[in-house]
Amino acid sequence: MATTDQDISIGRPAEPRPSRGLGWAARPLHHRFAIAGSLVTLVGMAVIGTLVGSSIETGVVRNSAISSAVYMESFIAPLSQELVDEESLSPETIARMNALLEQAPLSERVVSVKIWRPGGLLAFSSDPDLIGMTFPPSEELARAWRGELNASYDELEGAESLRERQSGMPLLEVYNPIHSIVTGEIIAVAEFYLNATELEADLRLAHARAWVVVALVTLATFLALFGIVRSGSRTIADQTRRLKSQLDELARISAQNQALRTRVQGASQRVSETNERYMRRLSAELHDGPAQALALASLRLTSLMRRAGVTPGDPEAQNLRDCLEEALRDVRDLCSGLTLPELDGKSVTETLDLATNTHERRTGVTVERAFRHAPVIPGSVPHPFLICIYRFVQEGLMNAFRHAPGAPVRVDAQAETAQIVIAVQDDGPGFDPGKRSASGLGLAGLRERIESIGGVFRIDSREGQGTRLVMTLPIEEAH
Repeated sequence: MATTDQDISIGRPAEPRPSRGLGWAARPLHHRFAIAGSLVTLVGMAVIGTLVGSSIETGVVRNSAISSAVYMESFIAPLSQELVDEESLSPETIARMNALLEQAPLSERVVSVKIWRPGGLLAFSSDPDLIGMTFPPSEELARAWRGELNASYDELEGAESLRERQSGMPLLEVYNPIHSIVTGEIIAVAEFYLNATELEADLRLAHARAWVVVALVTLATFLALFGIVRSGSRTIADQTRRLKSQLDELARISAQNQALRTRVQGASQRVSETNERYMRRLSAELHDGPAQALALASLRLTSLMRRAGVTPGDPEAQNLRDCLEEALRDVRDLCSGLTLPELDGKSVTETLDLATNTHERRTGVTVERAFRHAPVIPGSVPHPFLICIYRFVQEGLMNAFRHAPGAPVRVDAQAETAQIVIAVQDDGPGFDPGKRSASGLGLAGLRERIESIGGVFRIDSREGQGTRLVMTLPIEEAH
């Protein structure tokens, strides 16, 4: 996998990224808080101000109604005691009631008075035309008959309040039960309308003060929270900028490392191919050189022994002949081990078959081929990968032959996500991977060979449970 110098962008500035629109998520945290918080604060202030104003108005109206009711009852209750036995007031009592209401200070505060009997009958009214008439009882009137003092501010309803509505001034309507001074029973209900001009001014002032206090408290709370959020937002923004700078630097270094790793793996693959060509050449030199010389020496020794009259059974001569044949056999075995078969154009399955067949031919051991029933394995991979696969199977099978003689052996291969997994497993006695890999050269060299091309080498072995050598090669890098 060739890599040019342009793949490594050391010191190259990052390309500008397209700016995003100033959407809600892109705004600073304190801006979002200012917008959302102001809306929530305004709504909350309106709700709290309304509730506080309503509570103030209710309290002021009730207090005014109580004080006015006590004041009015002192005038009206004595004149209304004849209603204990009568359904209506006598003309003399009505005249006295009107005279009383026309005198100061009642005439300055009281706009009109009505005295109700059960069933909505008007026993007295400042409007003489209404006396003796019957109207549907209102809810306030019903509550007064139950003994409750109640009042309402500028809420005039019903046909009996037509005159009061036409007065054009704010009125405080009070319903006050009138009790018998003898039995204490409710004998009538007095409804009187008070001039609420001063009350209206007081209520407006109270409302204004309440709204000012609520607004100031809400504003102070909002500004305090905004200051905290703004400080936190600045800290987050500063940390985000530094983190982004670090991530950009990390991405740049990661890209450099990846490019360097690709170049190192490419160099390792080329070194592997060079080494295999060198070993092939060394094997040919050994075969054509020392091996031929040893074979010639063996023939000359036989001719020399014949001329010297040495019998074939002479122990010294036989020992010399055996040494020459053993040396010749070792040189040929060495040549055979150094030489790889032609792997160009072969698939992974064909390479596995070739390595397995070679081992079976040399050792006479039958190897189970589990890879033939495995999922589809990539048909072609680069030549350095094929060399690594062949050497892995060769070394794994030879280790099983040496350390687990007679034990079943199998070769397995399968294609997983973005990788090829190849395993050589035997059912022998097993061993301690730490001791064996540390002391032997075969497994350590095999690990270096596999990792140099981006693969992973793993040994799974326990004493008495067999050994499994696993090699994982990346398919993406293979292609």
